Amino acid sequence: MNKTQKSSVSMYVTMGIFFLKFATSFTGFLQLIEEITGFSTAVNKLDEDIASQGLNISGLTTSKNLLIIKAIKLVVKSARKARVWAVKSQNETLMARFDITVSEFSHLSQTEVLNVLTAITSDLSANIASLTAVKVVAADITAITNAIEAASLSIGTPTQAIITKIVATQQVASDIEKCNSFLYLIDDLIIPEYEDSKPEMVAEYRQSRLLQTIGAHHTGLNATCLDAITKEILEGVLVTIVELSKSKLSDIDGIAEIEKMKPGKYHVLFTFKAYEDYSVIVDFHMGKIQEIGALMIKKAA
Repeated sequence: MNKTQKSSVSMYVTMGIFFLKFATSFTGFLQLIEEITGFSTAVNKLDEDIASQGLNISGLTTSKNLLIIKAIKLVVKSARKARVWAVKSQNETLMARFDITVSEFSHLSQTEVLNVLTAITSDLSANIASLTAVKVVAADITAITNAIEAASLSIGTPTQAIITKIVATQQVASDIEKCNSFLYLIDDLIIPEYEDSKPEMVAEYRQSRLLQTIGAHHTGLNATCLDAITKEILEGVLVTIVELSKSKLSDIDGIAEIEKMKPGKYHVLFTFKAYEDYSVIVDFHMGKIQEIGALMIKKAA
């Protein structure tokens, strides 16, 4: 993910906590509740695609990869709710343990992911009698345990699922757009309705939404570099905006980001060893990050 996407995901986590904190304030406001529910569903979909995009998937088939994603999602769902209990109980250790998101697993190996999931599940299970108020029950632990076991059995299979990662990378931008579409509607419901009767709540809402603005208004480029035939992600591609003499190398996810540039129509050049140069003319607009996919062709032997 690029910086703007990461800041959006961080903001969504904060918004989720806000909606949970003030849920009773929205009782009877059916349209607002509907939009919050839609937002939560969209965030869950985003979490799944982030996990597919970022998880270390070497040695997994697509179906096996989804088993791990399912286990992560179940643990995070219960842990986020359990965190509220930990805050109320002033248990700082469990507050930190339960303060997790799906995206935090993206840099871990398969084995590390399962170890973390197992440890969190153990803490949930040890405190299950106290978690009823936040709707974490024994059946949740059973479902999580079964999901972790199924995911554990998938480790070590030989087929790779690189296509899953590529598709998810393309989907993340769409998911974020959908999450934002719900928040724009929620803005127009919460702020006018409560700014006079609940000014402190609205102030907290505005502060939570400010996280979205980090890097969001820059003009720039977010390029994903792939092999045209195998669709393999290419790390180390030099991406240059020729007229501005701005360059960046693609990272381990095949992504190169160039920000803080003037709007205009520019020639974008992609160069990489053993591959033909790839170029495209792009019209950059004020305050917009242009998404480009570069499919690069290997030079003839």
